[in-house]
Parts: sequence; structure tokens; C-alpha cells
Amino acid sequence: MDFFEAQELARKRSRVMVLLFLLSVLAITTALYGLIIFVTGSGFGRSTAAAHSEVAFWHPELFFKTFAGVAVFVTGCSIFKIAQLRSGGSVVARSLGGQEVAPTTSNADERMLLNIVEEMSIASGVPMPEVYLLPEDGINAFAAGFKTSDAVVAVTRGCIRSLNRDELQGVVAHEFSHILNGDMRMNIRLMGVLFGILAIAVLGRILLRFSGNTRSRGGGAVVLIMAGLAVTVIGYIGVFFGRIIQSAISRQREYLADAAAVQFTRNPNGIAGALKKIGASTIQGHVTNAHSQETAHFFFVSAFKLNLASLFATHPPLKKRIQAINPDWDGAFSDIKRRQSTAPSATQKKVKAESPLKPHDFINTIGQVSAAAILTAQYLHKQIGNEIERVRQSMDSARSLLLGLCITSSPPEDDTIQLLEVKKKLGNAIYEETKNWLLDLLAMDINQRFALFDVALPVAIGKDYSKAFILCDLLHDLAHSDGKVNLQEFALVNTTKVFVKERSSPNAREASSMHPKQMEMPLCVLLSAVAYTTGKDEKTRAMAFKEGARKCNRYMLDEAILLPEETVNFEALEAALDLFVNLPTPQKKVIFEGVLAVVLADGKVMQNELCLIRIIAMSLSLPMPPLIAK
Repeated sequence: MDFFEAQELARKRSRVMVLLFLLSVLAITTALYGLIIFVTGSGFGRSTAAAHSEVAFWHPELFFKTFAGVAVFVTGCSIFKIAQLRSGGSVVARSLGGQEVAPTTSNADERMLLNIVEEMSIASGVPMPEVYLLPEDGINAFAAGFKTSDAVVAVTRGCIRSLNRDELQGVVAHEFSHILNGDMRMNIRLMGVLFGILAIAVLGRILLRFSGNTRSRGGGAVVLIMAGLAVTVIGYIGVFFGRIIQSAISRQREYLADAAAVQFTRNPNGIAGALKKIGASTIQGHVTNAHSQETAHFFFVSAFKLNLASLFATHPPLKKRIQAINPDWDGAFSDIKRRQSTAPSATQKKVKAESPLKPHDFINTIGQVSAAAILTAQYLHKQIGNEIERVRQSMDSARSLLLGLCITSSPPEDDTIQLLEVKKKLGNAIYEETKNWLLDLLAMDINQRFALFDVALPVAIGKDYSKAFILCDLLHDLAHSDGKVNLQEFALVNTTKVFVKERSSPNAREASSMHPKQMEMPLCVLLSAVAYTTGKDEKTRAMAFKEGARKCNRYMLDEAILLPEETVNFEALEAALDLFVNLPTPQKKVIFEGVLAVVLADGKVMQNELCLIRIIAMSLSLPMPPLIAK
């Protein structure tokens, strides 16, 4: 399953969730309607003759009014909860008692965790997620967020104390699979849906508590007790459906994420070892925080100490998960005692990182982390380790790096003017720091720069969005300072802008599909820009554009037009990619296939063409690992 198929599967699961949500509302409505009919038709408060009269059980108007009331209450509670979570994954982590791991931490376990997450971030081509530590002794972890821009990876204290590096890498790879496959957004929505469904049971408990505390001993207290009991019982229909929804959505995904972790690392002993240690622990993955009930579907393993009935279990049994990874497993869980392993695995197969050769090979790298990509990421991490340490030190250092990346993307004769613009807008300290970055950045290759960018971007943006938008404007001005913008500058400016926009509003409504006619001219702009970048002469450019247009013709291009070079400017390209970046993944896939057809029209794959492909992927918010030419 590739990235695009996984994204579509996540969307289908969302539709299943909506269907189950509607069924739960219908079941709660039916129970409440039945209670109303029973109370009004049972003879309470009526004459003997009336009590023995025939009761009509079907009152359409009453039923639909009851349905409307339940739907409004449950949906309102769900929307309220999702609105509370609008800031993204960090809200979920903090609600469970999580503390963000400081980038400058000196704790050896925390440093190992940060290094693994950084390597996985570089290998997958997504910005570095925030990393949180939960004050729990159980061995567990989760990823949360609406998009990669607000994603967090959280692990328990028991996880980093009990697992060695290989095992922790397997757990982190599992969570990155959820980040890349679109599971996170659905998890947060599911959290909101569960809150709404469970709200009726909570209301019943509040009524019971209030009735127990009331001073009245008359009929009012009895009525409150009966009402509380009735609402609680009806509410537990919601609890039943909530557990069904959690188990229906969550269980199969865990098998897929386990398989992805093995595929990512080529080391089945890593994630299997983690699962074995969890099985050997007396508390397994237990999370004591009160919010663990509504977030149970987020976790790596079950957050409950006692196993629920299989119908309601949010995760498959540990034994089945281990057997799926290692069919020859003898059934014995590992000793919980930690074996030291703080360096990259010595048992991991050494896989040579080879560049893709055909369009479908590139498509298969999107949203995937291969063992070769992880080895490349570890190599890059070691090469630029000192620079990563500099980025971790402060937001100013990370912002200076982004400015330095933009400046070094343009001709060196522009450096002085661009540095003066930095000094004018952000002051002398940022100016000096940016100047210090330039020589180091000039000595790096494009993959090293991308790796630093992925690590630095979240640090540079932070949570002060007024400063973040000032930084975006300055990057835009620097890119335009020489009167022309190359694709590397464009990718840097556009990716930063999209990241800030998504992080400041992570719960923004997803764009719907666009009609092909609306996309025709923007697509001509993009394919023309790529053709002029790769083609050496008029003939090769025309041929390359024709290949890209043919790839997109079935969906979008009725009339392919290679636009004049002077019309394909920054503003036109920016407008095109602003349309494309929020499209559903099936349409993004067609666009990217068209770009690949243009770049690969001559049948050769050079390093500069690999860089161009990754730049376009970044501009479309498609996560792509480092690409290295043979």
C-alpha cells in the first residue's frame, strides 16, 4: 500500500466512523423515545380507565423531535471537544500529563529518543515533530496531530527506561506510520466523537451525584434519582457504541503500522522485542491518567491494565501482533531488564540507498520510510550533528538557519544586500548568526540542507505566530531580492508559509476535489516551470512538457499549452501550488505523476533532477525521503 492508498483508506475509515456515530445516535434516540413512551403510557398519574386504555407506541413527531434533540446534544459536545483540540497534537499530549522534551536535554535516554525521532524525520521528509514524555511507568507511546505541521510523538517514561535503541526505534517507526498514513487526524476527530457519545452517560452521573447531595427528601429527589438512573443507562448505550467505534477503527491499523515499522527499519526484532517486553511487564502499557479512556485508540498498545473483551479491545492481542511479525516466535515474553543499545543497530541489514528510476518508483517513496532512507538519515545526522545541536539551542539560531538557506540558494553576489535586509528587519543578533551560517551551508549538499531544514523548521516557527509570519515575509523578500526566484528558493519560502499556516490553524477544513477545468491553467504553469528548469533547449522542453501533459490528460488537461517562459513567474507558480497543496491525495498524485513525466522524459536521473523532484514534493506537502543519485 503506497502513501496515496493509505490516505484514501484513512478517509474511508472516517466514513465508517461517521456511520457508527449515526447508529449510536439512533440507538440512544430509540432508547430515550422508549423511556418517554413508557413513562407517558404506563399509567403514572392517570386514571384507572386511562391506564388500561390501549397505548400507541409509534408517534413519528415525538420520535423525530427526540432524535433531533439527541443529535444536537451529542454533535454539539463533539464539536466542543474538537474545538478544544484545535491546537493539535500538543493539546492531547499535555492532557495526558506530557512534558515536552527540551532540545537541549542532557538526559541520556531523552537524547536517544530525540536522535531517533530526528533520524526518522529526516528519513521520511517531514518536519521534526514535537517530542513529549508521559509520567507513566507502563511501556507505551502515541502520535497525535491534525497534520505533520502540528504532530507530536509522545512516549512514556517506562518506554525509554525499558527499551533499548532498536526497540525504541521500532516503536517510533510504528508511530511515524500513523503520522504518514493520515491516522492522526482521524484519531483526534474520533476523540471528539467519543466525547459527544459519552456525554449522556456523564450527564446521568452528574444527575445522580446532584440527587445524592440534595437536601430535599421529597418527591423531587426521587424524580432526580430516577432521571439520573435512566439517563445513565441510556448513556451506557453510547459507551457501548464508543467502544465499538474505537475497536473498529483502531485494531486493524495496528497490524498495518507494525508491518510498516518492520518495512521502515528492516529489523523485525526491534518492534517485536518491544512488544515482548510489554507482555513481560506486570503493568504492560497501562496509562493511569483519567483521559486514557477517550485517547485509548491513540496508543501503541492497550492503555488499560485489564484486557477488555475482544469485541471492545482497542488493540489486537500482543501475542497475535508478535506472531504476525515473527511467525517462529516461541511464545515466551522477554525479560523486562533493559539491554544497553544506544548506537544504531549492528544487526540491521546494510541497505544501499539507490535512487528511483521510473515514475512509479518515485511514487512509492512518498510517505514511506525505507531501511535505506533510515541509514541515509543516520549518516546525514552524523554528518551535520554539530549543526543540529546549534539549531536546538534557540529559536533565533533556527530562524537564522532558514534565512541562511534562502540566501545560499541565490547567487553569492546577492549575499550582502540580503544580509542587510535581515539586519534591517530582525536586528544585529540575527544578522550575525545568519552570516555565521553561510559558509557552513555552502559546504553542504542539498540533502544535508533539507535534513537541517526539517529539524529547524518547527524550532524556528515555535508558537509565536506573529513572529512566524514576519519570518515568512522576510524569506519572501529575500527570494525576490534579485528579481527572480529559483525553485529551491520557492520550495523554502512556500513550505515555510504552508507550515506556518497549518500549524496556526491545524484544524482547518480540508479542501475538496477541484474540477479539472479549474486546474487546467495552474497545471500548465507548473509543468511549464518544470520543463524550463530541466530542458536544455526548446525541443527537449517541448517534448518533456508533452510527456507530462499526456500523463495528466486523462484527468485534467484537455488542451496542453507550454506557456512562454516569461509568463511562468513566481506569482503564477505560487498561485498554482497554493491551489494544489490542499487537494485530496488522488488529485495530488496525478499532478506529481505529471511532474515526474516531465523530469524523467529523457530517461536519465541526475542529482539536480532528484533535487527538483523533492522540491516539488515539498511544495505539494508530499513527504519524500532523501534521494541520492547513483
